[in-house]
Parts: sequence; structure tokens; C-alpha cells
Amino acid sequence: MTLLEDLKRSAWGRTTPVGGHANAWEFRKDKLGNLVRYADFGNRKSPFGWELDFIVSRALGGSSDPENLQALHWRATAARSDNVPAGLAAGLKAA
Repeated sequence: MTLLEDLKRSAWGRTTPVGGHANAWEFRKDKLGNLVRYADFGNRKSPFGWELDFIVSRALGGSSDPENLQALHWRATAARSDNVPAGLAAGLKAA
């Protein structure tokens, strides 16, 4: 198995199974309640596409450890931003 596949499976394992689906592994809900499908990883054309997202962004000092990654619907990932005002980012790093 590749590192990417390991990271995907780790993040996917922390999503919520969806009742009523024959394959509980295939469809899940991300932390925001969005329906995602394992096979649609990285597919922004799918209504169930998802991506690996940093829980604490790298811009704010987050790591790329598996524990800091989550499976998140691609629209939610696209809506998040690492653009933090310089003063705020400096204050967070100093704290």
C-alpha cells in the first residue's frame, strides 16, 4: 500500500458510517455532515468527492501527521483558507 493510500484510509476511518447503504465503507459523512464516497477521492466533478484536509492548517503550524488529516468534501476544503492576516498568524505562533 502507498503512503497516500495509508493516509486516505486513516482519515476515512474517522468519518461517520451512513445507515441504509449496503456498503458502510463506501459512503460516509465527513465532520460537517457531507456525504462522501471513498472511490471519489480527489474527484471535484463528483457530488461525493473528497480530499485530505489539514485539521490545523500548515500555515498555522499544523503537521502533516495522519492525526492532523481529515476526509472532507471537496467543496468544504475549497471553502477553507490558509490566508490569515500576518499579525494574527504571528500572534498565534508566539502563543
